[in-house]
Amino acid sequence: MSCRSVTIKEETFVLHPYKAIFWMEAETLIVSDLHLGKIHHFRKAGIFVPTNAAMDNYERLSTVLLEFQPTRLLILGDLFHSTYNQDWQVFSDLRHTFSHVAFDLVLGNHDILDQDLFKKNDLGVYDCLRADPFTFTHHPTECDGYNLAGHIHPGVRLIGESKQSLRLPCFFFGADKGLLPAFGTFTGISLIKPKSEDHVFVVSEDQIARVN
Repeated sequence: MSCRSVTIKEETFVLHPYKAIFWMEAETLIVSDLHLGKIHHFRKAGIFVPTNAAMDNYERLSTVLLEFQPTRLLILGDLFHSTYNQDWQVFSDLRHTFSHVAFDLVLGNHDILDQDLFKKNDLGVYDCLRADPFTFTHHPTECDGYNLAGHIHPGVRLIGESKQSLRLPCFFFGADKGLLPAFGTFTGISLIKPKSEDHVFVVSEDQIARVN
């Protein structure tokens, strides 16, 4: 597994191929757009999804929590995909396993669950979260400090010498804001058009590679 480090506002962030970021100075693991429960909704609608896919999000999240040993997990919105289903109990079990870690959620547009469920699982809930010199939100926004957000599910298209193309999720860092790729399985990507001065790191299997 190959990680990459990037410095933003003199703070160090480690980019992980599981599409998570570890903010070293704050001992904070950051993820976005998990969309837990989405696969259960697919299956309920009669859409086939491989049986092992449902646990992929939880296995990868457990892995990065164990690897980085953070004091805090910060989720930049869309923790759960939609209405309550049995996946919430799986998340509750994971939360109990990592009860020594603070879990904070910046609300996203998909976070429509009864907030009592968040309270029962000891999740801090915010519309946005300021941790100088950063402002963490779900939707990218103009704000004080450097904005780190999700929602977009950013990706880029890479074109090879033979004109073959490949769409890959990416971490994006511009002059005043950054975007995290969607952590969740089966979430898709939206192609972005970075400027030459922006920093883009693509995720390909177990590798992180800078592309500009």
